[in-house]
Amino acid sequence: MKRFIIAIILFVITVSCCVAENIWLNNSVKLFTADINSVMQNVSDENSDKAQNLATDVVDRWQEQQIFLSTFINHEHLDKITQAMISMRTNLSQGQIEDFFVDAELSKSLFEYLRSNDIPTPQNIL
Repeated sequence: MKRFIIAIILFVITVSCCVAENIWLNNSVKLFTADINSVMQNVSDENSDKAQNLATDVVDRWQEQQIFLSTFINHEHLDKITQAMISMRTNLSQGQIEDFFVDAELSKSLFEYLRSNDIPTPQNIL
């Protein structure tokens, strides 16, 4: 009976961790997407200094988050996001606005792909 109770407790802990990870990942993706939209809006409004500071902040926060995410998510996809975000920041600092918008949209789509593929749905499991 003790083994059964321990097994149930471990199962509940595992499910709780999975749910917490999905909620955290979903909130992180929403936050980074909103921040990228904010940078894009500042670029559109020609607030280049503010946009550059925001872009640097977003990339730095992403690089901090990537360390944690790499423990349970495929590294290749995280590296693609990092590359797109660094390219976004670089293009902004060099004044290549068109390329900045391309990389910003790519970053947002990669974040959405990350969120949609990590959530355990029947499509992702099968």
